[in-house]
Amino acid sequence: MDVRHLRYFLAVARELNFTRAAQSLHMSVPPLSQRIKALEGELGVPLFDRSTHHTHLTAAGERLLPLAERVVADMDRIPATVRDDQGRRHLRFAVPDVLGTGHRRRIGALLDLSSPGFDIEVCQVASREAVRALLDGAIDLALSRVPPTHPDLTETILGTEPLAVICSAEHFPAGTVLTPSNLAGFTLVGGPAHWILRSDADRAPLRAADIRIDASPSYSDLSGMLLMLGRKRRFALIPADTDFVRAVDPTEFGVYAAGEGFAPLVLRLVGRSADQWLAPLIDIAADALR
Repeated sequence: MDVRHLRYFLAVARELNFTRAAQSLHMSVPPLSQRIKALEGELGVPLFDRSTHHTHLTAAGERLLPLAERVVADMDRIPATVRDDQGRRHLRFAVPDVLGTGHRRRIGALLDLSSPGFDIEVCQVASREAVRALLDGAIDLALSRVPPTHPDLTETILGTEPLAVICSAEHFPAGTVLTPSNLAGFTLVGGPAHWILRSDADRAPLRAADIRIDASPSYSDLSGMLLMLGRKRRFALIPADTDFVRAVDPTEFGVYAAGEGFAPLVLRLVGRSADQWLAPLIDIAADALR
């Protein structure tokens, strides 16, 4: 079995669409489909249920998925494991796609710290994508707002981030601290997936206050968010310490502290459980970022 076949399998499992998977692999669909069929032939079981409009993992595909992720991640770590760069290790550190001033400054301070044995490369990856990137071996450590659910990942909780409510300035006076009861009859407009209140417990106070939750992502940046809000009875929730807040025109939109009833975002460092070599740096990073 060639590890490349597992990479092809993971791409299709990630996208559940052969066309998008082929695009992510920079190849065409027919050879990708042939390689998946070859893998299925070698294993003796179908890995995907294919139809005209949908692709789904079979039970065998679900069983293969965590094994394939571990094998590919281990293969990707081989060069860094065996290479000796004069005793230094290269660390790929992912940060979320929306950072506040405080976090940005603390990350900058972390990079300025003397980190013996480590060269740190920072990249920007959305929290939801960071979990997959860790399993694929594309990054080594992530600052994330999404909890890891895979058994091969571990987390270090750094703390919580308060939320801010943004809506048309015509609804509330400046300085109001909003609770769900203030927003009865409003609609929470969906943004990037990791900004949305994720659990039923988080959503319960909103539903109890007669707030409609539109969880489908409707925007990805400030302009899109403001366009969705307009002057209607809609609001968005975003991390309070973000440049988005400072960029809003207060004559059009109000930015309000989210009070009791809005669960704050949890910020965490997420890494692979097997990467014990990262433990010293995780301790340094946790102290710097808290």
